[in-house]
Order: sequence, then structure tokens, then C-alpha cells
Amino acid sequence: MSNRPAKITQTEISRTIKGAAEAGMQIGEVRVNHATGEVTILPVSSSISTNGIADIDRMLDIRK
Repeated sequence: MSNRPAKITQTEISRTIKGAAEAGMQIGEVRVNHATGEVTILPVSSSISTNGIADIDRMLDIRK
């Protein structure tokens, strides 16, 4: 198995998150596609479902 360079590095992900935060975005979720090198940042309102329970809480059946 040959070594190949990563399509995206931790530094690039950190830089993207920092840039979004400095632009005033309240970050709710970060998705990284390692196959394509794409980083998607979703705001807080996108990561909460309409009934106020976060997706992970719903998956784990945890309610506040």
C-alpha cells in the first residue's frame, strides 16, 4: 500500500472553522468528506431539528 498525501489536512480544517467563526457564524456542525477534501460548515440553526432536539440526541434518544 503506497503512502499518498491527504486531500485535506487538520490545519486546513482548523483554518476553515476559524474563518467561519471570525466571520460571525455560530457553528453547529462540521462535516468533512475525506475522499473529496470538502469541508462543510453548518450554522447552529441547521443542526437543531424543528422540535428543538439535536440530531444526535434524537439518535441516542436523549431528551432535555
